[in-house]
Amino acid sequence: MESKFTRIVCAFLFCTFTFCYLFFYQAEVMQVTQHVASGGQTFYHPWVGAILITLTLQVLQVGINSFLKLRKRGFALTYFPSILFLTVISAVSPDIKDRLSIGAWVWIVPIMLIAYTAVILYVKRYEPYERELRTTGPFSQLVWINLGTLVLQFLFVGLLSNGNRAFHQRAKIEAAVYNREYREALQLIRKMGETDSVTSMLTIYAVARTGHLGDSLFHYPLVGGGKVLRPGIVHSMLQPDSVLINATKRSANYQLTGFLLNRDLHNFARYLSEYYPVDSLRPRYYAEANALFAKINRGEKPQQPYEEGSYTKYYFER
Repeated sequence: MESKFTRIVCAFLFCTFTFCYLFFYQAEVMQVTQHVASGGQTFYHPWVGAILITLTLQVLQVGINSFLKLRKRGFALTYFPSILFLTVISAVSPDIKDRLSIGAWVWIVPIMLIAYTAVILYVKRYEPYERELRTTGPFSQLVWINLGTLVLQFLFVGLLSNGNRAFHQRAKIEAAVYNREYREALQLIRKMGETDSVTSMLTIYAVARTGHLGDSLFHYPLVGGGKVLRPGIVHSMLQPDSVLINATKRSANYQLTGFLLNRDLHNFARYLSEYYPVDSLRPRYYAEANALFAKINRGEKPQQPYEEGSYTKYYFER
């Protein structure tokens, strides 16, 4: 009875931890991992993926325990292979681009499995001679020893899996843009302390999709100039290059924004009149940039501090 209760409690705790870990913390990273691993051929759904992986790892534990038949203080060790597998699949490198690599885990996993085998052999040999438990019931010594062992394995996952905050943020943005949740992606971008070229490209694309490229783009952190408008030097982990290119290659606003990002006001003013011949129809940044170009030609410079989110601030604060 004591052993059965221990197995039920450990199974419940393991399944709860694994599902929450995958669904609430690693969902977007797992989406990127599966997309890259499959070459974009399969799609990872957070709910389905978390449930399937959790059940698979629990079945793996049941299979291992049916072979080892540990019943006492060492029972929680039967979860280690599942814990190790969970760690490996969530330890993807932040440098992932077009192919999946597990890096040092190629040799770490065999070493850990050899060490695990040695520990299990020792536990199996010692188990028949274990001292009798001092307490019984739901809060017995047996239960707490196994729960403690399981919690230590959870810490193993937390310490060795991918905990790179910037990578998690970027993965969330990538997933939001890929799922066409552009406003959610922009909310995430606003909260970022720093940005990179790929995130800047996705920022521009998301703003354009919301229809506010000409009046809200420079409220977001941007780097890389006009080179990040479309895939070329940089590439999204989830969004195919063809989608980004086809959606923007004929866009007049993208062309004008490229001039603004490069601070090329001469060519911007040259093409502006072709697309927006009437001043009153020009979006905020276009009108501001045109007025700024006129001031610079007169040898004037706007007074500081520059308005937050303005093109003038972007232009002068390099």
